[in-house]
Amino acid sequence: MNLRHKFSLLIFGLLLGFSTLAWFFSLQLLTQVNEKWAELFAGRQVMFDKHRTLLPLTREIALARQMAADPALLDMAMHEDDPAVRARAIKVLETYRLNFRDQSYFAAFAGSGHYYFNDAANQFSGKQLRYKLSPTNPNDKWFYSTLNGGKDYQVNVDPDVHLGVTKVWINVLIKQGDQVLGVIGTGIDITDFLRETVDIHQPGVHNLFVDRDMAIQLYREAELIDYASITKDVKLRSRVDALLENPDDIENLRKTMRSLEQSGDAVSTLWVTFRGERYLLGVSWVPEIGWFDLTLMDTHTLFSSQNLLLVPLLFGVALVLALLLVGWLVHRWILAPVANLRASMAEVQHGSYQVDLPAIGKGEIGELSRKFTDMIGVVRDTRNELEDKVRQRTEELLRLTEVDQLTGLFNRRGMQERFDQELARQKRQGGALGLLLLDLDHFKQINDHYGHEAGDIALCATSQVILDSIRGYDHASRWGGEEFLVLLTECDEGALLGVAERMRAGIEKLEIPCGEGMFSCTISIGAYYAPAPEEQDSLLRKVDKALYRAKEEGRNCIRYIAQ
Repeated sequence: MNLRHKFSLLIFGLLLGFSTLAWFFSLQLLTQVNEKWAELFAGRQVMFDKHRTLLPLTREIALARQMAADPALLDMAMHEDDPAVRARAIKVLETYRLNFRDQSYFAAFAGSGHYYFNDAANQFSGKQLRYKLSPTNPNDKWFYSTLNGGKDYQVNVDPDVHLGVTKVWINVLIKQGDQVLGVIGTGIDITDFLRETVDIHQPGVHNLFVDRDMAIQLYREAELIDYASITKDVKLRSRVDALLENPDDIENLRKTMRSLEQSGDAVSTLWVTFRGERYLLGVSWVPEIGWFDLTLMDTHTLFSSQNLLLVPLLFGVALVLALLLVGWLVHRWILAPVANLRASMAEVQHGSYQVDLPAIGKGEIGELSRKFTDMIGVVRDTRNELEDKVRQRTEELLRLTEVDQLTGLFNRRGMQERFDQELARQKRQGGALGLLLLDLDHFKQINDHYGHEAGDIALCATSQVILDSIRGYDHASRWGGEEFLVLLTECDEGALLGVAERMRAGIEKLEIPCGEGMFSCTISIGAYYAPAPEEQDSLLRKVDKALYRAKEEGRNCIRYIAQ
């Protein structure tokens, strides 16, 4: 063998050795990058899955709780035998039915055991009473478990044997003080709900929800869902053990769930064996529904690292060039891009999503950098979209809690917040406040004679007169049943009394339609003017005293108290 062949063999051996080392080094680095990025991605993916599932539930829960507190439903729960009371409550139920996503509702009362139901097709109109619940019937066990569970509301996946439907049920207790009167709520079709939440196809991602006992509540494979969990013995439930075969994985998951519920942390991750493969499991506690969000991710599917041999083959030009260029090429094509990726990951980890990483290198490294940038864009857009949706839902829920649904004025809670703001502003900047407390005269007689619907019309008409009489920066509320409280800022005594007289005269001129024709009403007004800061209790006590004087002195008048 001559020197040329030996030299050729030496070059080949060096290239092969360098290529082998470069391939192994690249694989290790990319594996570490994949795993670290996967852990970061897992947190965002879990939060995305969590909010995606909560979105269809949040509004339904809020609306069901509002329905459970409706006076007509409370009245029916205590006086179900009264036909008028029952008819009025069913009318309210039908109104709520049209607002629910599934356009269905159910109501079950503890006193009688009666179960009322109607669906989107309105096929049970006039016969909403479907059957009577029995504590001895296993199919009705959910009702008595919910009554005794102590939770104001629950989310439960359950097939209704009587009605022949399977839904994600939202069960809300009907309560009068501490007394539990029944259960009311709505349901979302299980097939539609799964399709919109855990059954969304993402390669390498499996999403499911479990309860505190690790029983599966939502999963794309419906046969693994533990239906009617609240009525089952723990040993009989379909648990996450069906997916995770390793006992150590199950025990680690149990500890993680317990820690998340106690600490309130957003997300935790751990590695588990799922269907014979190593998966990253992201876990999040969802206190709104009492479940845990589990997201299994196959990092090999999410992050491709194939064809790594292209990198070491670039070293095959020549021995001399390979020896001179290998360090520079490794730094340029592997170490520098990985360092940039790590730096970008650190920015993302600290909450910065404005990462604009150009494509670096060629082949897999360049593709990885582009995929990283694309993923950051997806995560950023998803986060912004979720934040917008959560903000919108929060504003909607806040409006529902602060506005009286009948009149559109602030309710007592909403008015209390404006009261606090104006009193704080007055203490800081000075200025005067004016208060008007209005009470519809003989309102009970209106309800008794013309009916409650006429009374509601009178309240709405009165509210409109009040709104037409005040300025845009004043505040008006329905303070009680037929009482209204108006807060005027930066006014004097004359302006206060002028507004009060416009309201009194406007309401006196009202002609309110009813079944028998038209009727009118009057209002008594108490007025109080506070030119200097004063405590809220004192303000309310004095304006209430003025209103009492107006009633005592014949009603349909204004009585004024100055500081």
